Amino acid sequence: MAYISKFSFPLVFVLAVALLAIVTTMAAAHESRDAGDFSYIVGWETEPAYEGFPNAVSIRVSGPLDTTAGALFDGGALQPDQKYSFVFGTEFTGTTVPYHNHLNPELGGTVMVTESAPEGDVEINITATGYTPADVMVHPGSSVVWHNIADTVQAVHSGEGQMVMAGDDAMAVDGDAMVMDQDATTTDDHEHEAAAAPTGPIEGLDGALQVEVTHVPTGSTQTVTLDAAFQDPGHYVAPMILTAPGAYSFHLTGEIQGAEVDLSFDSGPGTFDDIKTQASIQFPLEVSAPREIEGAVRGAADAAGIAEGLANEASDDASSARTLALGALIIGIVGVAFGIGGLTVGLRKK
Repeated sequence: MAYISKFSFPLVFVLAVALLAIVTTMAAAHESRDAGDFSYIVGWETEPAYEGFPNAVSIRVSGPLDTTAGALFDGGALQPDQKYSFVFGTEFTGTTVPYHNHLNPELGGTVMVTESAPEGDVEINITATGYTPADVMVHPGSSVVWHNIADTVQAVHSGEGQMVMAGDDAMAVDGDAMVMDQDATTTDDHEHEAAAAPTGPIEGLDGALQVEVTHVPTGSTQTVTLDAAFQDPGHYVAPMILTAPGAYSFHLTGEIQGAEVDLSFDSGPGTFDDIKTQASIQFPLEVSAPREIEGAVRGAADAAGIAEGLANEASDDASSARTLALGALIIGIVGVAFGIGGLTVGLRKK
């Protein structure tokens, strides 16, 4: 049977839990908020969030979506039985993306990206008369696959197509983009209301936003700068290792496209996670958290310092006692010597 020493076991355990934290998928425990012209999704990069492990403040920023033809994706000309796919990443969460057939612009549909949709790819068939289904819901991170099942070349591009008239409800064309009249609404096969103002990720904010992070129980604060996440448009992070459990708050400041940002977010139910203790995921043995070990070491060092001081005092007292005893002994010896001398002189006189 393999033997793990008492020294190597904590290291093995920490590495195992760290791996668990890394592979854990990001939970839905984030706060979504609209403020001004922009939308924010705020939380920890990895949730559930535990003390002592690498994590990061995570902010996703989205704004008005560019609905011009092909701005987000362009499937080009699809031959019969050919497919085109596009991944709707987490940066599209909460958005509705329109698309159309550039070869037949009056034909189109929408893709709503929502966490309430089942995970997995969604396939849309392209026919000579339209898309089936035209309007779909997809889970963030999943792909939409357009499959040309027609006998002729077809196409798919992001953005709105030509003007569509439905009675007196008008949707006006502005170049390749389409602006929906405020009174006009559209309902898809899933009976959700199409977004009148689609949104998309806001890029170019690297270093433009700061977050003051506060550990609520102690009031300790630290201000960090948000940097762009790698290959994830609209996502900005600030790495941190949280060393104490409990509630945290974020104060987001900076500037987005000339607009000042000043927003506050608090962890807790319905928002993003409080930081949890390591003990909640430890099994089968509970290992002290680094902060607890540090506290114990600091306490032991303080106790050792006090003991050393007492020992020094005792040593000083003992040294003083030895000095006094030696002095008394010398005085005693001198007294005895004088006594003997006096006795000798007395006997000689007799």
